[in-house]
Amino acid sequence: MSNLSEFIGGGGIKSVQTGSASQTGGIVNVTINAVNVNKSFIMINRTNGTSISTPGYRSAVLSNSTTVECTAYAGSTFTTVSFTVVEYY
Repeated sequence: MSNLSEFIGGGGIKSVQTGSASQTGGIVNVTINAVNVNKSFIMINRTNGTSISTPGYRSAVLSNSTTVECTAYAGSTFTTVSFTVVEYY
């Protein structure tokens, strides 16, 4: 069984950043401190809203070294996407 340090090359965690975006549909870009996108991953920690009309309607993507792109798909009336970006050595 693999552990996290084997998955990320045994180098350890370089940085952890958290953030969130609130929106009523569409895309919101959140600026973060620069990371190496080839040595980073993003996790959605929590999402909430007042309605869900499309399954899986919220997402967060590391679109470049300083931007997390949060999306709420059409049909959501209000949503908050919370995320964590982890960069490893």
